[in-house]
Amino acid sequence: MRPPGRSGWRAPLENIGDLELLIASHNAIVAIESPEEERVRALVAEAAARQDLPFFEWKVTSGLLRVGAGDPLFETDKPAQALKAAAGMRTEAVYLFYDLHKYFEDPAILRALRDIGQTFSADRRTLVLCAPAIDIPDDLRPCTARIRLELPDVKALRELTVRTLRGLGAPQRIKIDLSLPEIGQLVESLRGLTLMEAQRVLMAASLDDLRLDRNDFKHILERKKSLIASDGVLELEARDTTLQQVGGLDNLKAWLKKRAPGFAPEARKHGLEAPRGLLLIGVQGCGKSLGARAVASEWGLPLLRLEAGALYDKFVGESERRLRAALATAEAMAPCVLFIDEIEKGFSGRTGTESDGGLSRRIFGTFVSWLQDRRRPVCVTATANDIQALPPELLRKGRFDEIFFVDLPADPARRSILAVHLVKRDLDPGAFSLPDLAAASEGFSGAEIEAAIVSALYSAFSDRQPLSTGHLLSEIRRAVPLSRTCKEAIEELREWAKGRTVPAAGDPARPASSAA
Repeated sequence: MRPPGRSGWRAPLENIGDLELLIASHNAIVAIESPEEERVRALVAEAAARQDLPFFEWKVTSGLLRVGAGDPLFETDKPAQALKAAAGMRTEAVYLFYDLHKYFEDPAILRALRDIGQTFSADRRTLVLCAPAIDIPDDLRPCTARIRLELPDVKALRELTVRTLRGLGAPQRIKIDLSLPEIGQLVESLRGLTLMEAQRVLMAASLDDLRLDRNDFKHILERKKSLIASDGVLELEARDTTLQQVGGLDNLKAWLKKRAPGFAPEARKHGLEAPRGLLLIGVQGCGKSLGARAVASEWGLPLLRLEAGALYDKFVGESERRLRAALATAEAMAPCVLFIDEIEKGFSGRTGTESDGGLSRRIFGTFVSWLQDRRRPVCVTATANDIQALPPELLRKGRFDEIFFVDLPADPARRSILAVHLVKRDLDPGAFSLPDLAAASEGFSGAEIEAAIVSALYSAFSDRQPLSTGHLLSEIRRAVPLSRTCKEAIEELREWAKGRTVPAAGDPARPASSAA
């Protein structure tokens, strides 16, 4: 790890050696972003001990205290007094301050920190700031290393699980009925949670019936879904959409099958990276979202849905924090699929630059930088309807592996879509004239075909008759598809896609505009 430059330095804190190096190389101020205060404290305390340095910590509720050496220093509950006391000590030491960023607007606090930035850089005195998110003022950036604490990896979660299960054993009289492979599955299911969250999930699953076995895996998954969704940005979804439920899109399906082995360790030996992602653009209602969701089922990976519109918050810095936290969770759960529906609504990067103080551009910049530089196998599957709102930075190679164009389904695809939705409703496709229905529904999207089937079911129910081809033909002929009401817009979309995208259906050598 290299020391910070003039603009400040941001990198993940992955192990105790990284923090040790920052202290040993005379970094005056280190800002660690993490919601896990106890984990940060343990890391800082261990780094100080390994450097044989005294360890102090400060909270506004208690003051500045040398850990293991009695009471807090007199009247240091005020941040200004605590900083003055730390600056006055000539002995090399490590000082951990919690939530000090809330006082950055005070000129006296900012001046004291600038002074510390100058004096502490002469030796191994280091002031560590800890908070979930820290916006470093320009005055402090030259002397501050700004890093983030990664969510716990599998090794840390395994250690926590073993320690927690031992604690739940004899003293609590809880029966642990899990084999070693099942404990491995249990640890894997905790990825994406903080250590405290993981411990609470394990405790809750064990204490409800004084037993921990395979039956608790469902409970753990539900608790994990709830915790991930607590910020309103990220949601862990069930993998209940398969490629068999997606009618047509044969070219997309073939691409997914070919790329599936890319997550295997053997692929690394051949110099292959895991699939980075795909962007689905096309006509509304033609299966973009369904196809994007099916990626996780096809590859057997966790499916996370990012609600881009929920990122934006009225408080300064909160939107960026939410995005960073969501992306950190996705990386902690890697390999996984990150699904973003209608990506242009949250990451256009063009609108609102004046009205929102440039927030949209900052959010977009953070996201595309992560798309390019992500270090772990998170496959992003995104959909878009409004191509005009997509900036070129999002479309260039390196962000996504491929951009597919999803057009209105051709005749064979319409037959497949009809069969899928009939089977979904426990009806035998063989009892209907699929060729006639496919011909009558030319120009219909998959969503419009499903809507026609639903309407026909209501008509049949009203007539007290089983659903027939006649009912379906009647509803199809009555409906006006989007391809007629928005004909010009669809033709414009096809013209744009020609030569820029790969058709999701049919031969990839064919132009996208002929996919219908």
